Amino acid sequence: MSSSENVTKAWDVLGEALSMDPLDFEDHESWKFLGLGDLLAAATASDLKNLGLDVKTEDFTKYPTVGEFKTFLLRGDNTAPSNGAPAASPAQLNEPADPWEGIPKPKVPLSIALQGQASKAKVIVFLLPDGSGAGGSYGSLPRVSPDVCLIGLNSPFLRQAEAFTCTIERMARLWLDEIRKLQPKGPYVLGGWSAGGYYAFEVAKLLIAAGEKIGRMILIDSPCRLQFEALPEAVVGELTSKGLMGASGLKKAPEWLVQHFTSTVISVESYMPTPIAASDVPPVVNFIWVREGLVKDVAESGLNVDLTVKVTRFLLEPRGELKTVGWERLLPGARYEFDYMTGNHFQITQPPHVSASISACTYIG
Repeated sequence: MSSSENVTKAWDVLGEALSMDPLDFEDHESWKFLGLGDLLAAATASDLKNLGLDVKTEDFTKYPTVGEFKTFLLRGDNTAPSNGAPAASPAQLNEPADPWEGIPKPKVPLSIALQGQASKAKVIVFLLPDGSGAGGSYGSLPRVSPDVCLIGLNSPFLRQAEAFTCTIERMARLWLDEIRKLQPKGPYVLGGWSAGGYYAFEVAKLLIAAGEKIGRMILIDSPCRLQFEALPEAVVGELTSKGLMGASGLKKAPEWLVQHFTSTVISVESYMPTPIAASDVPPVVNFIWVREGLVKDVAESGLNVDLTVKVTRFLLEPRGELKTVGWERLLPGARYEFDYMTGNHFQITQPPHVSASISACTYIG
């Protein structure tokens, strides 16, 4: 039986067990979320064995999401990875062992010390970049503590966005050695603004797979990919034409920023994260949200956008006080802390709003 036939037969059995059409299975969904409890998992594993598949009850725990379990079946031998690492996501299966293969040499350093010195600090906070790709965007953050070093990570594709065609997961792999060079051992503190939250999450998974601990995550106005779409390219173009794309006051966003932001949203389009196991989730996750939208009234703004797209509304419209909005499914069991700031999504690192955006880091020093 081919590995693709294994998936088809297994999906039929799982669909019947869960009273679902297998076509409705989505890679990011966990079996627990879909209703596959311990007893049902045992019965389903038994049914799969009767079909000639070597599936054990614990395999639903080893490969807790639809995508991971599919990868397990597609390998054909139905055995766990020999190094104990989690199964690769479907996106990772097509990536080279060396993440830098075919990637042009970065034109800027991968990291920049924004505050303090990594060699002397008690705590290092690694901040992954937003869609602009510039770790220097965090340079305006007020001083946190003499004991804290803030490191901004730059995109390897800064100033060469035309070469940015890799996945979010592979981007995380490009930063891993740089982070471990600056801090060889955990626990690690990782944060990110907007798409930087996705990068921070994927870096955390890589560090966990390497046996490290994550002490804290800081998610800064980062809409969970499980609930929000990638920002449509048409919206990027519309915001750029109206001077709203990452602009500060009347200053138009530079072309390199727009290009990198466009490459980022294309990459986010194919990104669908899978959860971190509850036993590995950082004990504290800080959320920092803005309350304001880019415009007070979309209808009066003259923007030609589709407001049925949730992430477009997230960016443009005023909000209440958001909570975990889906991240609890990716980071189950953490203590969630919330802070709110003035300004809109693109003003997070701009005065006077910036004084509130680093509040979570003050808890660390």
